[in-house]
Amino acid sequence: MAYVIAIASHKGGVGKTTTTVNLAAALSAMGRKILAVDLDPQGGLTVCTGIHPDSLEKTIYDALKRQKGGESIMLATKFGADLLPANVDLALIEIELVNAIARERRLAAVLNPLRDNYDFILIDCSPSLGLLTLNAMTVADGVIIPVACEYLAMRAVRGFVKFVRKVQGSANSKLEVIGILPTMFDKRTRHAQETYKELMNAFHPQIPVLPYIVYRSIRFAEAAEAAESILTYAKAAPGADAYRDLAKFMIERYCPEKE
Repeated sequence: MAYVIAIASHKGGVGKTTTTVNLAAALSAMGRKILAVDLDPQGGLTVCTGIHPDSLEKTIYDALKRQKGGESIMLATKFGADLLPANVDLALIEIELVNAIARERRLAAVLNPLRDNYDFILIDCSPSLGLLTLNAMTVADGVIIPVACEYLAMRAVRGFVKFVRKVQGSANSKLEVIGILPTMFDKRTRHAQETYKELMNAFHPQIPVLPYIVYRSIRFAEAAEAAESILTYAKAAPGADAYRDLAKFMIERYCPEKE
């Protein structure tokens, strides 16, 4: 059964989609069966796979409304994972489900029938603490929190951790905080180094700061534009090794039987 990972933060621009794409690609390259879920109305994950969100007739929005139908909207990607895509229609779901029973478990109803088909399911969350992120946290086994090595991004971690604790206390007691993933680390600047030290001092080891630093590189943006993962577009780029090492860690910890 798949281990479900929410890649989440309510701060935008910290590398959630980049992490989802490249972790999915790395896990796929290591022989694991992966499902990636775009749970952001901006459709960034869908765009990064080379699919135009506005051209899609059905997306995760339709599956959430019906609480089923993941197979009917599923698409293949070039980097080996399957995808449940999204577009701007998804922004309507919080309004339409405002009075729905068990509205925080809609995503679970979509994903649970698929779990036996995969080793990992990765959910690219929207930058908010709304219903979509709550749905991801309710179905997830673990959460990775990408944090850009910048002051404002680090400050947002505390608020998100409070949100996670509330979910653990009310909707998903088994939710594990896998760790904080340092992203966009510019090794040329003192600011990035100081921010990283503050992350370690403030959170580690109670909330692990994962030892896989994603270095800032223009190659990530170029790879996204080319609809490729960094592993195929620029495998020697700074930061690419972080996703390979993170994938190895995830396999060793949660899916070792194929080794």
